[in-house]
Amino acid sequence: MARRALPLVLISCILAAGCSQSSGSSGSSSTSGGTNPSGQPSLLSISPDTLAVASSSTLTVRGQGFASQDRIVLGGAALATQWLDAQTLSAPLPLLSSGDYAVQVEHNGQLAGTLWLHVGNSPPQLTMPHLWQLHEETEATLSVGAHDPEGDPVRVFMAGLPPGAIWDETSGQIRFRPDFIQGGKTYQVVVTADDGSSATVRNLQIEILDDITPPWPTVTNTVSASNHTRLTLSQTTDSWLDSPGHAGRSFGARVVIPDGASASQKMPVRVYLHGFGGSPYTGGAGGQYRIYAHDPSNTYWYGYGEQMPGGAPTAGTVPNYTQRRVLHLIEWLLQNHPGADPERVYVAGGSMGGAGAATLGLHYARHFCYVHATIGQKIARNHRPARLSQLAGFWGDPTLNLDDGRGMGVWDRLDLTRVLQELPEARDQFVYTKHGKDDGTIHFGAVIQPSPLTGLSFYQALQLERIGHYCVWDEGGHGSSDPVMGAGWWDDDWSRIFASDSYLRRDLPFPAFCQSSLDRDPGTGAGNGQQSWSTNSGYAGSVSNAGDTGWDGDLAGAINRFLRWDSAAIVDTPERLEMPLRAVDGTGTAAPQAGYPTQGDKPDGSLPIIADVSLRRVSGFRCLPGETVRWSFGALAGTVLADAEGLVTIPDLIIGSSWTTLVLTRN
Repeated sequence: MARRALPLVLISCILAAGCSQSSGSSGSSSTSGGTNPSGQPSLLSISPDTLAVASSSTLTVRGQGFASQDRIVLGGAALATQWLDAQTLSAPLPLLSSGDYAVQVEHNGQLAGTLWLHVGNSPPQLTMPHLWQLHEETEATLSVGAHDPEGDPVRVFMAGLPPGAIWDETSGQIRFRPDFIQGGKTYQVVVTADDGSSATVRNLQIEILDDITPPWPTVTNTVSASNHTRLTLSQTTDSWLDSPGHAGRSFGARVVIPDGASASQKMPVRVYLHGFGGSPYTGGAGGQYRIYAHDPSNTYWYGYGEQMPGGAPTAGTVPNYTQRRVLHLIEWLLQNHPGADPERVYVAGGSMGGAGAATLGLHYARHFCYVHATIGQKIARNHRPARLSQLAGFWGDPTLNLDDGRGMGVWDRLDLTRVLQELPEARDQFVYTKHGKDDGTIHFGAVIQPSPLTGLSFYQALQLERIGHYCVWDEGGHGSSDPVMGAGWWDDDWSRIFASDSYLRRDLPFPAFCQSSLDRDPGTGAGNGQQSWSTNSGYAGSVSNAGDTGWDGDLAGAINRFLRWDSAAIVDTPERLEMPLRAVDGTGTAAPQAGYPTQGDKPDGSLPIIADVSLRRVSGFRCLPGETVRWSFGALAGTVLADAEGLVTIPDLIIGSSWTTLVLTRN
């Protein structure tokens, strides 16, 4: 740091004694200043001895032998000095640039002693409240201002935001609509403003008021088993969990409590949604909590018109009453069982339950680390005619597109390609799907044919929006296995919850792979000439007849098969993101016939895999739109630009079978 003298213009200002003063930092220096010739004062210390650039402060000099006419001299310029006593002088400091300034005392025309005042970079300033109170189900924004005294660029980082809250650094706003199971909670958010040289840290307390309080479920039966306890619950509704005309009725549910779970030994929570005409499972097992809700009216795990039971809705709103009941069960479990891990709640289901799991898990991605949705329709308007008619009895005719109670048409709301396009938290979700090309109940068009609203199929939306996904298809039926490949052929029982390496948590980043070189071809949604089109079964053939499906594309295959990451080794800080990646080259068997994929973890083609890698669910290494990011991956390295949302994608990454760490740093 250069040692500085004050410019002549500033010296004139100081001598005019027109400078203002305010309290400054409290540090002090006791460096020896020596003793001037006989009769001169000596300097012992100054306070402050360190000062931020452009900060207002008062300089205090302590020593011995000061006279009333003595003046403090800073960098060669005399200051407007106040004599306090023979041991103390003080003077207001001007606004100073960075450097080291000599502090002396002028006594009888001579300078006594030399101490040093260090002036460094001023930390950024934050403008924000200490407390932000919010109401459930109400949109809110909070402005957070950041300013640097020297005009340096300032980055602002947030740690500990509530799930679902979005920090938009470009606009300087936190946007948040707490849902009704987030009330009564308080979050301590650490806000850091950093100018590259110094940082300012403030705490923001976000308090969500508990405005919506449905009645809690009650336990009606308890059964102890070998490694778990099974609870039967009764869920009585009010006008939030049910339409006003139905409010007060009760729904059954079952919950499994694993032995050994505690606040120090948390276990995952599996939320399972049954299929059409189903009911809550009666079984159970240890190792994880399980919630089995009930949709006895087959509302497809969504809801129904507010005027019901007054007949099919033709007006009014169509709230998500059924979804609310499921969410309320999750809230009850997390509040009453400290062993339930809120970071490892996932939702699963097949058929109607698969559609419900995808719809719930994407709309309320803030509460789920993972969605496991099989053989389910992902675009409500693409249901077969009989199902459209049945659902119109709950949601109103698709042509009416009645308001869902939040300002959107219900049929638009339930188009999951739109959800992926428009809902930021949905884009940070990980989705697993499995469908059969000979499924005549919910045909393969559920994921491969386009939405009338967006023009995209579900598979296309997953790829275009760079969502974390693992999608499997074969020539199976509605739950029945492929006649050639059998069941579970696509991997060696990889669990996204219990795996030792590649697992998912709500509070942990993960890689979203797209355009993998080992992806097989699911087709375009058109026919291959073997089957005629049916509005009910699409191009499905007979499950028992291998190779007779009428859908184009490969008979069986997967998207993003073989790609893994090491969750335990992930590093996510404001300055650095690390994530080990690899391609699985494990046990399995060759393709049983020509035109089919391999089985197990045996690669379905040559390694390495080339794929785009996007970093999802990042909390520390958040990027500005258009920000340049450096990346390295073994011997490979380069730079990329974050997209319009700040998402970082490394295109065409070459991923081999050995663990290699992808490292991102700021440019």
